[in-house]
Amino acid sequence: MRWAWLASIAIGCGHPSAPPTTPVVPPSGAAADAPAQAAKPLDEDLPTLAQRAVKMYQDWQRAFSEAGTDCGAATTKMNGLADANADLIAANMRLTKAGHEKIKAARAELEKHAAEIDPAAQAIMQGPTMTACSGDASFNKALDRLAGEG
Repeated sequence: MRWAWLASIAIGCGHPSAPPTTPVVPPSGAAADAPAQAAKPLDEDLPTLAQRAVKMYQDWQRAFSEAGTDCGAATTKMNGLADANADLIAANMRLTKAGHEKIKAARAELEKHAAEIDPAAQAIMQGPTMTACSGDASFNKALDRLAGEG
């Protein structure tokens, strides 16, 4: 099945996320020529990455719950999740290629949220949507997008 695939997301990232963060803008009293602070990439901000992972998994679980065994609806919802979480997916892919210590730190941060992520991941993998749609090519392509492979 796709257990390894799902695990790769959990290693470096996460779950349906909040809408992409907007760039940080200097306060209105700041000098006009002062450089704006850029937000850290998610793979450099592991607490935020873990929070986003929680949200993505919860959103994914909700999407499958709403879709039931309608593979077309599930595919559409997963593609929407992949679009909304493109930064999270990219950060996950960078983390999977990072050094051992960074991967270890990401896993430790995600472990803090295991009580939230694990039940959602289990519901996704063992629910009726995955069972009904695992043979559907479009569904599998959407799964691959969420895994950063598509």
